[in-house]
Amino acid sequence: EVKFILFTLAFLGFLAFKGGSEAVLPAYLVGAVLANIFTSNRELVKRLRATSMAILTPFYFLKAGSLVNATVLYSGIGLITLFFLVKTISKFLGLFPAGVAFKFSFRTNMFNTLMMSTGLTFGTISALYGLNNNIINKEQYSIIVLTVISTAIIPTLIAELFFQPTEEDKDLKRVEKIQ
Repeated sequence: EVKFILFTLAFLGFLAFKGGSEAVLPAYLVGAVLANIFTSNRELVKRLRATSMAILTPFYFLKAGSLVNATVLYSGIGLITLFFLVKTISKFLGLFPAGVAFKFSFRTNMFNTLMMSTGLTFGTISALYGLNNNIINKEQYSIIVLTVISTAIIPTLIAELFFQPTEEDKDLKRVEKIQ
């Protein structure tokens, strides 16, 4: 199963690359198509995750990261901060009310909202696509990728340090499900 899925991903990635798109994008489609299989087969998910994290992911992020111009961090700090705030606040405004509607505790809702406000993979994919197709230049690419990285790291650190759900939060949710 794993070999077949990886072969399918490689083939679709090749087609995407030849078509002028990012080779990693078909992984999203395959994930959506196989979602039901993944929910019922946890062992398959573990093997795929281990394989992709060990073999595929490092190459992609090394490529994406090597194209970042580090000097832009200083010259573009204002834009990076602005984009960080816009992205984080808009994701927060979209996600937090959903947690309220589902009656999550404040701590759980904040944790989920902060963890879901990241967009590391798709953000870097879209930035790399823009750079490769001359839609954006290297400086713009660097600003976008640095923003994407900061919106992945900072909310995750805040969530882990200050809003990690306690056992009481988890037990409360279990009790609500039973009732």
